[in-house]
Amino acid sequence: MLRRAITHWVVGVIAVVIAVVLAKNLGLKLDWRPAWKIAIFVPVLAIANSTVGPVLRMMSLPVTCLTLGLFGVVINALVFWLAGTITGAEMNFLSAMFGSVVVGVVGAVLSTVIKEK
Repeated sequence: MLRRAITHWVVGVIAVVIAVVLAKNLGLKLDWRPAWKIAIFVPVLAIANSTVGPVLRMMSLPVTCLTLGLFGVVINALVFWLAGTITGAEMNFLSAMFGSVVVGVVGAVLSTVIKEK
């Protein structure tokens, strides 16, 4: 169980680092100073996703249905921005949206590559 948690944390850190590098290359403002705060961001994001995320999703359910689920990207970006603000990240909403999408995609790809037994 501890090995699984550490694996998820490492995958999350790698995904966030990739998102930061991609954002910098695209000219978006997504940065943690000092960089070790990314290691804290991943568990804070997990806690925010499990506490604040469901509340926001329930409150925005009508809008999410009207937009055929696309408003879920906005909710993910809000949770990403909240966790980033707590850990001292410099980002705006557009970069939070970009970061949440990249972290989701890269995290999913890395999780399937690593595939735990």
